[in-house]
Amino acid sequence: MKIGIITFHHVDNYGATLQAYALWNFLNSQGYDVEIIDYRPTKIAWIYFRSLLPIKRVKININENKKIRINEKSFINISRAWKMRRFLLSNLKLSNRKVYNKKGLEYYDDKYDVIICGSDQIWCLDSFRGYNSSFFLDFVNNTTTRKISYAASFGNTIKLGDFQKEIYTLINQFQSISVRDSNSLKIITNECNKEAVKVLDPTFLIKYDALKSPPKIKDQYLLLYIQSDMETEEEYFIKLLAEEKNLTIVSVGKYNQLAQINLEAASPKEWIGLYSQASYIVTNTYHGAVFSIIFKKLFNVFVPNDKSNKVTDLLIDLGLQNRIFSDQLKYQILNKQIFDIDYKAVHEILESKILESKKYLVEAITQGVVDTRSNVECNKEYKGVDV
Repeated sequence: MKIGIITFHHVDNYGATLQAYALWNFLNSQGYDVEIIDYRPTKIAWIYFRSLLPIKRVKININENKKIRINEKSFINISRAWKMRRFLLSNLKLSNRKVYNKKGLEYYDDKYDVIICGSDQIWCLDSFRGYNSSFFLDFVNNTTTRKISYAASFGNTIKLGDFQKEIYTLINQFQSISVRDSNSLKIITNECNKEAVKVLDPTFLIKYDALKSPPKIKDQYLLLYIQSDMETEEEYFIKLLAEEKNLTIVSVGKYNQLAQINLEAASPKEWIGLYSQASYIVTNTYHGAVFSIIFKKLFNVFVPNDKSNKVTDLLIDLGLQNRIFSDQLKYQILNKQIFDIDYKAVHEILESKILESKKYLVEAITQGVVDTRSNVECNKEYKGVDV
């Protein structure tokens, strides 16, 4: 059986890169011939490319000697982007063709037995990407190819608005739909009149031991994975936390003035290694929270408004909503009341959800598995996957 995946993979983002890898890796472990369709919409590719510019030489005079200075930020962006691309090329299978527009995608209308869209916010209408019907598989011939979604998300989109009629039609051509948050489930149910299932992000479906690249940091550290500006009280919280626990502050992916060590151009393997060795993690991203949980770390999350749906939803499902930053946390630190996480209880919930998600995905692809079989029986079919 040949499977194609369309998702956000051509990006300078650890979470997007690893969710693409994880979905491919799980399906590959099941024996499927699976590849990521190398679709890079021109508009979005240019936005990411533009962030790498300009690498330019700027002449400056110091003691009457001319020096050449490289634009450091652009150099870091290029280094990180190249490491992301190299990781994908080395660790999963991309389609032979690079596609930059909808016309190019038509080549794939009958090239696969199954096409999966997801995970990530591929259905978000309110981001800089806007609405793109390709991620609703409008290029797929559904008489020859099975259409399914896995852990797709509408992000912070609440209503489909002007796109409701078109999305309704496209969604109702899917044979199976799964999403990764309650908001997306509500939209599919209420605005598309279609049954859907909530599943885990694919990053939960695999193990990362073989990918970890341990950091060369001698001291115990507090890891920051912060992708947007912080409020003053959030910065104060980080300082208090690092001081109370006597931790060096390390920032990954983006420069942070609070950090003693900034690793802006870390590779995905180095990013995973940093997560695996951290003593404490503070993040304001969805996948930052996901990997904190995967590696059973003490962590806190700052929840930006545009990520409140997916981050809060995940933490509530796992009984971890108390890890969301609040003013109360500052007082807990001042009173030396940092509470541990009962990961035994968390992972009992998580392991059940992982099994259900794997079971759903395999059934959605094959159509041949009987729903009434027990989870234990179904798990025997997963080839070499450690749940």
